[in-house]
Amino acid sequence: MPKLFDLNVVGVIVASIAFFFVGYLWYGVIFTDLWMSEMGITAQDGVDESPIWMAGGFLITILQVIGVGLVLKWKGAGTIGEAVKTALIIWVLFALPFAHYQYLYSAMHSSTILMIDASHLLVGWVVSAVILSVIK
Repeated sequence: MPKLFDLNVVGVIVASIAFFFVGYLWYGVIFTDLWMSEMGITAQDGVDESPIWMAGGFLITILQVIGVGLVLKWKGAGTIGEAVKTALIIWVLFALPFAHYQYLYSAMHSSTILMIDASHLLVGWVVSAVILSVIK
């Protein structure tokens, strides 16, 4: 099986697609109206769904999955439980603090946006960790 940074390429691709789908569910289905309202966007304004932005978002997703995978490998998280625990720890130490930047430095200080963004990363990282722990 081909490897990327000693990670199974198929696992990275599957986990990236799953994580990207979590983003679609978060921002395109579950929290769409709430997110748009908090961002001050109306349905008439729409959201720029240009393929270039979507490709950029997918690239960011791939990089996150590789990062999660490397941490799992370095930690030796061999089971699904260990992978989930590790994903939770790195989410608390990395994703959650990064998500707080927008909250702290934006004019709106929206705790709703913080919760939507941070929970998207939490679910995406956990889903990725589970998939990477299964597809080695």
